[in-house]
Amino acid sequence: MNTSVDALPGYEREPVPPASRRGFLFESLSSRLLVTCLLALALSLAVVLSGIEYVFAHYPAEVFASELIGEAVHRMAKSVQLDTEGRPVSVPTSPKLEEFRAAFAQQTGYQVVDEYGDAVLSSMPMIVSVPHEGGWMTTQRSRFESAGQIFYVETVPIPGTRKPYFLQVVTSEVFDTTLIRLRLGTVPKVIGISFLVAALIFGVTMLITLRRLVKPIREASQAAAGITPQNLTTRLSLQRIPSEMRPLVASFNDALARLEEGYLAQQTFLAAAAHELQTPLTLIRGQIEMQPASGDRHQILHDVDAMSRQVRQLLHLMEASVLQNYEFSQVDLEHVVQDVTAQLARRAAARGVTIETSLLAPGKQVTADEGGLFILLKNLLENALGFAPKGSSVVIMVNASSISVSDEGPGIDDAHLPFIFSRFWRAPNNKAEGSGLGLAICKEIVLAHGWRLVAERTQPGTLFTIHF
Repeated sequence: MNTSVDALPGYEREPVPPASRRGFLFESLSSRLLVTCLLALALSLAVVLSGIEYVFAHYPAEVFASELIGEAVHRMAKSVQLDTEGRPVSVPTSPKLEEFRAAFAQQTGYQVVDEYGDAVLSSMPMIVSVPHEGGWMTTQRSRFESAGQIFYVETVPIPGTRKPYFLQVVTSEVFDTTLIRLRLGTVPKVIGISFLVAALIFGVTMLITLRRLVKPIREASQAAAGITPQNLTTRLSLQRIPSEMRPLVASFNDALARLEEGYLAQQTFLAAAAHELQTPLTLIRGQIEMQPASGDRHQILHDVDAMSRQVRQLLHLMEASVLQNYEFSQVDLEHVVQDVTAQLARRAAARGVTIETSLLAPGKQVTADEGGLFILLKNLLENALGFAPKGSSVVIMVNASSISVSDEGPGIDDAHLPFIFSRFWRAPNNKAEGSGLGLAICKEIVLAHGWRLVAERTQPGTLFTIHF
């Protein structure tokens, strides 16, 4: 079993419960808007189709046929051919129109009549005799009955003639109904197909538009996920954020400002307290050393040194927690390792432990803060020396992608591994010197550099590995 400190996020966040695909769709703002718009489009289609069905059911076909047939008769009247004396000689029709009229030869026909109602030209056969009574010349559409059937006649004057001539188109009620059914009966199908095409185009367009709209929100969310105590000065940008979301982003920035203010106040207090404690502890040690020797003198000096070490670690923890304190440059790992081992060589010799260095990548350089890297390796090596038994070795190994520190001590229990990087945490029954801040300082330095620190139990001892 092992535990690690990752570069980011670096601090525990509340886990997001896994959601089913269905739940994800309904939780997505884009999906909700898309589904809502498609439902509105479908509802609009249903209303239109219901309206068409209602009109068909409650209004006679003659109401719709009047306008359709009237337009056709006006076009035919303008196309009537005249002789040199201005008399109608023929009514040109298209092959399609003739084919259609032939299919309904008993239900429709046309004729050209003079001002007295006498036929000059007519279709063959003419389906019924048209009555010419009253003001028939000024009535465009009229209705009459013949042989138990209802007929309609459209009367339109022919332009360009010397004497009044009129084109009359006669249709039966059956023909009008059939015509409207043929013309309008396919409307629901056309609307349905149009809806499918419109829904496809609308859906794709809406999806692309929504993705562009929520892109700034996703970017703001990613920026927020990268904010840690090391970079509390970061603020979310309000550029391209929809106006509805700006108050939320602004409130989040305000919360970050208050958090940064509280965090800096905490760090300032920690630094001030540590600085204020350093001088009294130094004076106390000096006063004790000037006193006559006594049986408790050694223990008192030991306690004062332990307090001084804890004050120094508090200062290191404060400095390691603020990203602005780091100055990054190219650092030679071999040089830093030599400095650390040289400083701790006397302590290792006093404990009867040998420090071994294995440089598998000579000349390896990394981008780091040299002081931070020194404290990181020093704390790891001090931790290893604290648990290494007399006569054993502590090994520092440097390769191209990592650096590790291992010892031959009793090792860390698997149950304790998740807690070793917590501040002031000490394992139960741990009699080694320390205040539980050394590995917490390592954690802050690793996070600031974007590295990964892994601790794992070995047989025997413990292995700490820094992955660059």
